[in-house]
Amino acid sequence: MLIDYINHLALFQYICGLLIWFFLLFLLEQYLASSKNLSYFEKKYFLGYFVILSLFAIVRIYTNYLPYTLDTKTYLSVAESISQKNEFYFFGAFLYSSFIYIIQAITFNNHYAILFINNFIFIIALIDLLGMIPNKQKKSLWLWSLFLFLYPSIYWFIPNVLREAVFFLCLVRVLKHSILIKNSRLISYNSILLVIFSILCVALRPQVLPMIYLWVTFMLFKKSIFNLIFVLLFGLVLLSNDFITSEYLNKVSFEYLEAKKTEGATNVPTIAFQENIIPTSFSELVSLSPYLVFRFLFAPFPWELSNLKYLFAFLDSTIMLLLFITFAWIVVKGYVHSWDFIIFPFMFIVVLGIFEIAFTGAVRHRMPYVLIMSTLLLNLPTSFVRKGNY
Repeated sequence: MLIDYINHLALFQYICGLLIWFFLLFLLEQYLASSKNLSYFEKKYFLGYFVILSLFAIVRIYTNYLPYTLDTKTYLSVAESISQKNEFYFFGAFLYSSFIYIIQAITFNNHYAILFINNFIFIIALIDLLGMIPNKQKKSLWLWSLFLFLYPSIYWFIPNVLREAVFFLCLVRVLKHSILIKNSRLISYNSILLVIFSILCVALRPQVLPMIYLWVTFMLFKKSIFNLIFVLLFGLVLLSNDFITSEYLNKVSFEYLEAKKTEGATNVPTIAFQENIIPTSFSELVSLSPYLVFRFLFAPFPWELSNLKYLFAFLDSTIMLLLFITFAWIVVKGYVHSWDFIIFPFMFIVVLGIFEIAFTGAVRHRMPYVLIMSTLLLNLPTSFVRKGNY
């Protein structure tokens, strides 16, 4: 009887998972149909990519080839405690646990649901990202598509119980609505959406607050002094909040940075950077920043691999090196389709690189910003466009 019950439960999970997948596929087709800036090939590519990510999700569920991370187990554990205590989180990493709990409640705790939904959210973000590029500037779409297909971090972190997909969508929407405001497209409507998605970005990853605030202030100021006044007043409200003060202002010190990096090196010695570099003054911070950012972008280095299981991370860093050499060549040649796609992500990379403590964290945390910058590949290499044609 017990075996029959288990078999029926497994069958129920499988059928529900299949229904969820087909429903998400239907929603994705509808979203693609409404995206007028995409070609037939682009739409079919995204559908196929969704299928591939779904296969990786299934592999993760049924095998040990793609193990869950420690953060995944923490998110699931907190989601379970939410179901018991009925206490939701609305800020910080555990906001994602609240999201997991809601998905589990709707889908009868289906094993497939959260992974399939993460895949769906990620594809929507990619569609929005590509939709920001005018068709005449998609000169080498095949190269960008190939990069997405070969980028290992996507397969490791997206079909997973992690907040990367949700955060990436919010980040892309911040950039999208910024560009629409810049181009004088429905300024009031897009300003509201810009603020909403900015708040969601900060709610999911509080450490991005300074960069998000600076970007939003800059973009809104370019259109109206009233927008600037609103953002500045909002900033004063944030400064008066006890939580924001304790979370940020009281931690803006080299002592706090040293404590966090030392704690990280102690807690995760196998994946921590071998050189625990800690600036102790502003001049040191400025002088060390280039190396810290370089390490954030291209770690792990070969000598940091203590185990073959981190070979994936080294493959990722090798791809990053080739990618950024290409980016540098694009900038030198003047083939940049929009500087927003460089300034926006690199602003986050510079700041986050200073605080990163582990190379596995660097691989994961740089992914959203690298994906945004990867759109620079759309101008290479088969049809170089001269500056005068833009």
